[in-house]
Amino acid sequence: AFMYTATTNLIAAAQAQDQDDGKSVDSPRTTLTLVTALKLALVVGSVFGVGLSLFGNTLIQSLIGNDSLDPAVMAAALRYVRIRCLGMPAAVVIGTAQSACLGMQDVKSPLYVLLAAAIINFCGDVLLVPNANPWLGGAAGAAWATVFSQYGALVMFWRWMTTRPKGDMQKNNGLKLNLL
Repeated sequence: AFMYTATTNLIAAAQAQDQDDGKSVDSPRTTLTLVTALKLALVVGSVFGVGLSLFGNTLIQSLIGNDSLDPAVMAAALRYVRIRCLGMPAAVVIGTAQSACLGMQDVKSPLYVLLAAAIINFCGDVLLVPNANPWLGGAAGAAWATVFSQYGALVMFWRWMTTRPKGDMQKNNGLKLNLL
């Protein structure tokens, strides 16, 4: 949560500085701040995903409080955690992108992206959860659906950040992000 709050504040400050400098169309501080935040988010998400995957068994057991968990349930829980770990980089990046949108006073873009991601997640749940395969169905299917929706949201945010129509630039205080 700290990372997201910091991103919102840093983006808002960078955008204000760019506008004070008269650089509302080409926003070097805002773009640099956003690129740095997204890179950091990718690193943090990757480290968190790897760590959670490696220590998932220990963490699940510490949440349960003892070793009396049925091995089949433990295997399903560990499978779920390891699949969800694949989505951690995307989850942190989309949280950072959402925070950046809020820093730019754009509340609509995250709403549309996260609504589309929820639809992807729902469709994935409908298709995958009933599957009998232990790596594709049940709890694992729900995990895969969430991972797919996270990467779907990541792609949608990337497109938002790199291909803004001119009409949207005027709505967003003239900000144009050239991340490529």
